[in-house]
Amino acid sequence: MKRLSKFFWIPVFAVGLLFGALLPSARALPEKIYKALDLFSKVLYIVEKDYVETVDGQNLVYGAIKGMLGTLDPYTVFLTPDVYKELKVDTLGRFGGVGIEITLQNGVLTIVTPIEDTPAARAGIRAGDKIVKINGTLTKGMNLADAVRRMRGGKNSKLTLTLYREGVAKPFDVTLVREEIKIKSVKSEMLDKGVGFARVASFQENTYEELKRALEQLSQQGMKSLILDLRNNPGGLLEQAIDMSDLFLKSGTIVSTRGRKGPIEVRSAKGDAVYPDLPIVVLINKGSASASEIVAGALQDNKRAKLLGTQSFGKGSVQTVIDLGEDTGVKLTVARYYTPSGKSIDGVGVTPDFIVEGEVPTPIELQEKKKVDLQRKAALDYLLTGKAPASKPESKPSKPEEAQDLPSDL
Repeated sequence: MKRLSKFFWIPVFAVGLLFGALLPSARALPEKIYKALDLFSKVLYIVEKDYVETVDGQNLVYGAIKGMLGTLDPYTVFLTPDVYKELKVDTLGRFGGVGIEITLQNGVLTIVTPIEDTPAARAGIRAGDKIVKINGTLTKGMNLADAVRRMRGGKNSKLTLTLYREGVAKPFDVTLVREEIKIKSVKSEMLDKGVGFARVASFQENTYEELKRALEQLSQQGMKSLILDLRNNPGGLLEQAIDMSDLFLKSGTIVSTRGRKGPIEVRSAKGDAVYPDLPIVVLINKGSASASEIVAGALQDNKRAKLLGTQSFGKGSVQTVIDLGEDTGVKLTVARYYTPSGKSIDGVGVTPDFIVEGEVPTPIELQEKKKVDLQRKAALDYLLTGKAPASKPESKPSKPEEAQDLPSDL
């Protein structure tokens, strides 16, 4: 078996893989495991021999593996050949679909975030929306791999999602047209009076370099302070998050990981920060997850930035992908990560210094002045005046991993 290198993972098949060392093909197992395997083989034999219809033995074994891993956590999954192939597609930021990142919260298929400039974002889909049906098929009991496979399809084909949204009385349908998704990681612009604005949509292979170039351009335009927008950023590659944090940190811990075995792994600033004293406000919301939370937590705990917005998602576990051969693999949770102050954000999220609620307007809404970006405005005001925005508790505080109750008939 081949082990793939460790990375922080958003369970939406949108990060990269690096092949590593070989693992032994077999290990000594406790006696009780051998007995359980004997029981499994008996059941498998009986089903294949006596079930009312002919069965596919491979499907039975795949189903058993999925069920076993399903008792652990939402991020530990078996990768069948088609799913494993999908997982390897997305690192370069090009794939087919409608542009949403999804996860499971208490067994409910939930949107982490719509990806900027995609059909989902343009249709007004929001972070936290629950997917009740995919093309008329109920999602109850559906795993992430099945959901992703159902939502992807040919370019220009249609996909209908039935969504449940907190505060909306009934589920509603959204019909989307699939297209090739091309993610641009970084967008930037100069705002008022030397305040730069950099929006980071995800952490892909070249995100650090893209941000570095954007900041250089903003500096040439006279940037004196920065709004770093990580809202609706589902995360991605760990190394990109560490390199990004290094741009702003003279010293200190960026992130540490702790697993069941082995020493605590600590990643620290290299000490060659390009912008060690630049005033920064980082925008986060419930769609900010994983690598986004690493950057936000590192800058907050090292007192290099103020965080503004709402509680982040709370994805604080580390997965590794192990190649099992025969085009299959397993994605396994092996550790949790901790912010420099020693806090685990898994299932909790990062708390902003200033709580300012508000939805992220789409580019069209901003262009047509249909909505005001209240969070960005508050960050701009803070950087220009030094006055803290009026913070208030979020309207319905809850742990990010807690799914809202769906109507009983769903």
